[in-house]
Amino acid sequence: MASRFETEKRDENQTVSASDGGRRPRSDAAAAGDWAWVGNEVQATTPQRRDSLWDSTQLQTDRQSTENQQFRLVEEEEASFALMTAGHERSRRFGDTSRNDTHIVVSTVAEAEHLLSYLIEAQDRGKSVNVLYGLPVPPSTVQRLAYFGKRLLPGSVSVLVDHHDQLQHLKKFKEISGYPLSIFIKVDTGYHRAGVPRGSVEFSKLLTRILDDEDVSTHLKLLGLYSHAGHSYGASSASQAMDMLIEEIDGLRKASQIIKRLHPTMAHQQLNLSVGATPSATSIQNLVDGPSPSALGVNRIEAFRKSMHRVKANHDILELHAGVYPFLDMQQLATQAGPSASKPSTGLSLSFSDIAFTVLTEVGSLYSERDPFEALIAAGTFALGREPCNSYSGWGIVSNWGIGSTATTGRSGWQVSRISQEHGILTQELPEDVAELSVGQKLRVYPNHACVAGAGFDYYLAVDSDLPENRHNEILEVWVRCRGW
Repeated sequence: MASRFETEKRDENQTVSASDGGRRPRSDAAAAGDWAWVGNEVQATTPQRRDSLWDSTQLQTDRQSTENQQFRLVEEEEASFALMTAGHERSRRFGDTSRNDTHIVVSTVAEAEHLLSYLIEAQDRGKSVNVLYGLPVPPSTVQRLAYFGKRLLPGSVSVLVDHHDQLQHLKKFKEISGYPLSIFIKVDTGYHRAGVPRGSVEFSKLLTRILDDEDVSTHLKLLGLYSHAGHSYGASSASQAMDMLIEEIDGLRKASQIIKRLHPTMAHQQLNLSVGATPSATSIQNLVDGPSPSALGVNRIEAFRKSMHRVKANHDILELHAGVYPFLDMQQLATQAGPSASKPSTGLSLSFSDIAFTVLTEVGSLYSERDPFEALIAAGTFALGREPCNSYSGWGIVSNWGIGSTATTGRSGWQVSRISQEHGILTQELPEDVAELSVGQKLRVYPNHACVAGAGFDYYLAVDSDLPENRHNEILEVWVRCRGW
């Protein structure tokens, strides 16, 4: 199985230029005189500036937790991986640089441009590179993608298609880049957001245009099939998430069989079957570090292995793609899809200690005369997003960082119960006694959806929980992220 990561890397050599599409993200960190580009990161040149970053609402990430999640998924059996730039990953490069393949899913052209120097470097080192624009491509983006692709070797760029009318707009790519554009057919395997059902009239029409229309086939190359199990966010157990993964794999395998049966020239062509979302993709970790087979289900494990075997028997390769998994959030905790990375080989499920992504904020006011007691924080929709979570009704959980709480490990007993544009209202979420809050107190909040929360920040403050305890709050790096389209 192969894997596709959605990520980005800042190009330290890029400048803002309308002519070549290169962009460097604008941020207070990058623009300030007491910051400097050091290697691949923006770093403070003075301790005073570094300390001042704690003075307002910021986004913080735990470097150790991201690495725990990142390398465990890449190492899973028989899987290649594609990294997805689901928002927060746009800040820093992830992935094992020793791997031969660099497969990335981006959701904007800006993300692809942000990664350009890293991709050129990877190709210089002999790596196979493929950047997939991860939604059915709007025609107006093709020219910009083509100029991006012109900077890379042939076969480096691919897009999703799910309607035959899209194909005529894609021919421009080869005219500019000099090589055919690779395409994945987006197949709807149950999420019903984008994609064409296998075996449908549109599926057949799309295939005929791609494979039999000479004018189209000389400009485009069918690389594989793609599915995204976004509905796996509704799972509440590892077994449910794995069921959805198996459904995705079987759905794309059957679509591949249709292609090879109806188009003899494809009979022995190896197609890339790209499946996943963070819950379904990470559910395979349970085969190594998860609960006992009886807890996961022996029949389910056997069904998963059979699905993989059938893909190989059909002469195809399997690829996993996932986005938020290096950081995690409240939504991912609710799915309980994967085992704990902070406590591997224990059979325990994900916990608060696995979440690397928190929003640093401050208590602005207290309302003791309200019943129940409430407090105001300087973080609302712009900082936390407005994504719901299946496990509770609020918009963020306050961690126990800096709070002398006896509540459940990782949480303080306070939650963000209401939000507006710039304000969040805290109420008590647990029945236990919770620590008192004070005006000016710094808090860290676990957001429901890290991808959406990260979009409000120009940079992330990187700390490391693997350091001695007295250094846990030390800002080691500042990761400048890509923004815009």
